[in-house]
Amino acid sequence: MASLALAGSFAALGLNSISISRIEGADGAGLIALSTQFVSIATFVAGGGLRTSVTYRVGGGRWSPRSAIKGGLLAALCLGVIGAGLGMGLYALLQDGALKDFDVGMAAALMVALPFSLAWWILPAVPLAKERYETYALLTVSGPVCVLLLCPAGALVAGQTGAVLGFAAGWVLGGAIVTAWAIAFARRPEARSGPDQSVREAGGFGARAWVNDLFQLVNVRPDLFILTAYYGASDTGVYSVTVSITSLVWILSQPLASVVLPRNAMVSAGSDPGLAPVIPPEGQGTAVRHSVLVSAAAAIAVIPILAIAPLVWGPDFHRVFTLGLIMLPGVALLGVGRVMVAAFTGEGGANEALLVGLVSFPLTFIAFLLVIPDHGSTGAAIVSCCSYIVTSVIAAYLFLRAPGHSLRSSLIPRTADLRDYVRLAKRGVSALRSRDFRLSQ
Repeated sequence: MASLALAGSFAALGLNSISISRIEGADGAGLIALSTQFVSIATFVAGGGLRTSVTYRVGGGRWSPRSAIKGGLLAALCLGVIGAGLGMGLYALLQDGALKDFDVGMAAALMVALPFSLAWWILPAVPLAKERYETYALLTVSGPVCVLLLCPAGALVAGQTGAVLGFAAGWVLGGAIVTAWAIAFARRPEARSGPDQSVREAGGFGARAWVNDLFQLVNVRPDLFILTAYYGASDTGVYSVTVSITSLVWILSQPLASVVLPRNAMVSAGSDPGLAPVIPPEGQGTAVRHSVLVSAAAAIAVIPILAIAPLVWGPDFHRVFTLGLIMLPGVALLGVGRVMVAAFTGEGGANEALLVGLVSFPLTFIAFLLVIPDHGSTGAAIVSCCSYIVTSVIAAYLFLRAPGHSLRSSLIPRTADLRDYVRLAKRGVSALRSRDFRLSQ
């Protein structure tokens, strides 16, 4: 279900990108890519690691779902308003540079959507932590699906301005859906299990894991804004499509990271008085080995998608294949590194997650500033690949130094791992046969 949630979200946003590209061309695709980053960066900055904190504490029984929902809603409102103010200040500074393609109305609409985007980002961590994967999947796809419905419609009515307004309206509607579910769930008796805490009490772990959220939100990309400032929205649109396609690799491994963090939190809860682990502690090497298999297979599968990009998005996107091949090795390694970070974060290693971000992100940002002005999207792709590799190496070092982890046990797939996929395929076939049999009755 976690896989379906991410695949559905990616598919919805991908279809939205294709629709806007066909309606408004590469310029329109670039504008929506910048809108996505504008909202994503504001959500990340304002969120302060609260999503990770909710997943860790609710999953470990340290925070009741009802209290977490109450705190998450309050944080989404307050932090959203503050973040919107800061976002408009950022727009005022960059309106003649990286954000020159936005007018005041576009920027204001995106910032109005921020509290709803925060609710969509934070609150699904509750069903994820409680292993309610069907609910988590539905809530996760709500925002992207609403964007898919409203953004192209806005583009047809009012061009690029309408596309941005529809994009913002989609996140407002998606956040409202998640908020409605959260309020209803908080009234259930099962939502009272666990201690009540304030957001401030729970925020210590989240503050340290805040940089881990940056690692999770790999698509929060300053390179898009830098590229726009020097080369315009058209080049940014082509580059953003490349990023979206290659992101399929780490998106397919993300369900492993999503499940590892709360389950590790359950295990580590056993060391706290009065809290017993829900599942027996196991080495996390299995999840990492599966991420190796998934990332390798996904990297190979992405190549033909890159090749047909001009046929799908339009002739303006002919450079997607070259840029994608440059980024692919780094993205494949990142799919493994993300699972490693989730594993030691779930065991309480927020400081290690902080270290990953503190080392990789500033170096990457400086490299973008130095390389993009002279080398454009090609330079951005090279820097991105190198950044992914460095980030994954740091994550691997921190993961492998823990007791019980080794290169052989964590990175080399075993025969039993392959059997898991065979069993999964057989279960899927059996489920389909059972469904067909019931339909025939």
